[in-house]
Formats: sequence, structure tokens, C-alpha cells
Amino acid sequence: MELTVDLLLQMAYALGIGLLIGLERTLGIFVAARNSKDSWADQAAQNSSDATRNEDVVLGVRTFAVLSLVGYVSALLSTEIPHAAHVTMAGVCILITTMYSLSSGQGLGITTELAAIGTTLLGMLCKYNPHTAGVLALIITVLLASKRLAHSTIQKMRWVELTDTLKFLVIILVVLPILPNHSLDPYEAFNPYKVCFLVVLISGISFVGYLLTRILGAQRGLGIAGALGGLTSSTAVTAAMAQQAQRNVRLVSICAFSTVVANATMFARVLVVVTLLDGGLSLRLAWPIGSMALVALIAAGFLWLIANRDQDGTDEQSGSVRLENPFSLGPAIKFGAFFVGILFVAKLAKMYLGSRGLYIAACASGLADVDAITLTITEQVGNESLTRSVGAIGITIAVVSNSLVKTSIAFYSGGWKFGRAVGLS
Repeated sequence: MELTVDLLLQMAYALGIGLLIGLERTLGIFVAARNSKDSWADQAAQNSSDATRNEDVVLGVRTFAVLSLVGYVSALLSTEIPHAAHVTMAGVCILITTMYSLSSGQGLGITTELAAIGTTLLGMLCKYNPHTAGVLALIITVLLASKRLAHSTIQKMRWVELTDTLKFLVIILVVLPILPNHSLDPYEAFNPYKVCFLVVLISGISFVGYLLTRILGAQRGLGIAGALGGLTSSTAVTAAMAQQAQRNVRLVSICAFSTVVANATMFARVLVVVTLLDGGLSLRLAWPIGSMALVALIAAGFLWLIANRDQDGTDEQSGSVRLENPFSLGPAIKFGAFFVGILFVAKLAKMYLGSRGLYIAACASGLADVDAITLTITEQVGNESLTRSVGAIGITIAVVSNSLVKTSIAFYSGGWKFGRAVGLS
């Protein structure tokens, strides 16, 4: 068998995969051992003796590199010797099982052993598709390195969040595919599949903001809470910050900053949703909605400077924004019903009142929710029952109407100073 460039490339992939996974595993073990000590410097001698005693038990960088190369060689030999790869894999599994039985008394998990078996299989795959093997190795390494993040995220989750998420996954994977993808009413306004899909879309975007809020925690800063909360509900952020400002006058500026950032995030969210559904309509909305977002960001910058000046070295006080789980089935169904209602209102208004009726419907629906009328208008633009210019005006009216409602909330719940800062923004 001649040594070709392809063979050298495959060997390089196999060696690199073993070194990559082995390095992650070795660093993970050392970091875990160091964190388990009260003082790493005081325990250096003990760690050294432990490493020497367990060096034949712990799988390290060299071991993973050798396992990957062994897997590659066995796949290479399989072209000449039948079942060479099967015998090699069986031997590696027996060896790894024996090593695990020797180290099981130390209270270690089985993740490293499974990674070793996976590394051997990836080494075999390098013979046939080295690029795929490299991508899989990178994914495995990321999963192995994310242990601390995964544990901290799980600790912050509640059981109801898991069950509600599973319910929503059932809707996506089971219910959505079997829904009829055509209108069921004479007005051609209600399409079950499209309604369910749009509900999933909005809830998915909301879940991103909710999950980030749960992981990072709103207590790390009212500004972060506002930006993340804007993905879920800028109205909820406005109400929560108004309460904070009402309780503590020194937090008015930072709470106003958080509220304005949440609204800027809402503007961006509208543009993202419309872009995903209709690129042409998003281009028409880029100027009105984009300018609103720009003005909000500029105002937020001024409010941030004012907040830093007002603190003047004092301790920052912050609260948390409580957001409901957006994957809860009840709110999702309510949103679907509200969306269908708005769909019929907008359709009838367009039929009997023309474009002017659509604008009235957009203004009325914007008082309660922006997403429903945005999706409704985008859907009608996609069906060519509305022109893009009319649709852009309708969405803009809804966004302005919703912003006015939040300004009223700011004045009513947060007081004159907070409401003035939000209203001017």
C-alpha cells in the first residue's frame, strides 16, 4: 500500500482527533482535581503523588491519540484482512471496561471511557470520510467541555419547565405535521397548519430570551434583563421596571434604560420575524422600524450615562424580572386563539373597509400584542391579498400603538420621572 497524500491527510485527521479529545479530557480531570482542593498550592505534592499512582488508570492525551490511530489502522487493514476493525473494536471495548473496573473505586464517571470508544470509532471513520470525523470530533469535544454549563443550567431549571418544553416538542414533532395545510373557512383566513407554525415561531423566539434569562439571571444587571426580556415581552419588562423605579428613586435611570433597551429589542424582534417570513416586506419596514430601534438605542445610551452619574460610586441595586415560561401550553393556546381572532378581524376589515379598516385593526391589536398583527399582515402579504406598502404601514401603526401603551404603563406604575424618561425615548 503506497503512502499517498490522501493517506497522510487521513492520518493527520486521526491524530488530531485523538489529541483534541484527549486534551479536553486531561484538562477536565486536572481542573476537577484542582477545584476539589481547598488550596491547590498546598496540595501540590499530594496531587503529584496521586497523578503518579493513577497515571495507568486515567486516560490522557497520548492514550486518546493512540486509540484514534489504532481505529484508523484497523479500518485500513480491513481492506486486506476481513473483520480486522470488528476484532480491534472488541479488544478496545474489553480494555476500556477493564480500565473502568480498576478506577471505579475512585468515584469517577463513565464519560471518559465512552469518549475513548468514540475516539476509536472516529479514527476508523477517518479512513472513509475524514471531514465528517473531524466535525463529529469537534461536536463531541464541545459536549464534553460543556459539563459545568450543563450542570449549572439543569440546577436552575424547574420541573414544570421541562414538562412544558416536552409538551411543546410534541406539538412541533407530532401535532404540527398532521394538521391540514389549507383554509377551513369561507374567508380563507384560518389555516390550522400556518397558525400552529406561527405560534411555534413566536414561542421559539420567546424561549430563547427566557432560557438566557434563566441561565444568566436578571440579578446580574437590569440592563441585561431588559435586553433579554425584550425577546420575551417588552410589556412585562416595562411593568417590572416601573415597579422597581417606584420603590427606589435612585433606580429610575437604570430602570428606564432597561425598559428602552427592551423596546429596542422588540423592534429588532419584529424585523427578524418579518424577515423570516417575507424578505420584501422587511425591506419596507427597515426604515420605520429600524429608525425606531436606532432612536431607542441612542436614548438608552444617554440613560446609561445618566444612571452611572446618579450612582456616583454607590452600590448598584437591582431586582429580578419574573417572566412566565413561554413554552407553557396555556399561554400558547391563548396566543393562537388571539391570533385567529385578529386574523378574522383584519380580513373582514380589509374586505369591507379597505386599507383604512386594516389600519384601524392594526391600531387596536397593537394595544394588546404586536406579534399577532405582525404575523397576520405578513401572512396576507404573502398571499398577495395585501400590498407590501399597506402591510408595512399596518405593522408600523401596531408597533407605535404598542409603544404608546407601554408609555402609559410607565407613567401609571413608575411615576412621572420614570414615565417621562421612557415617554421621551
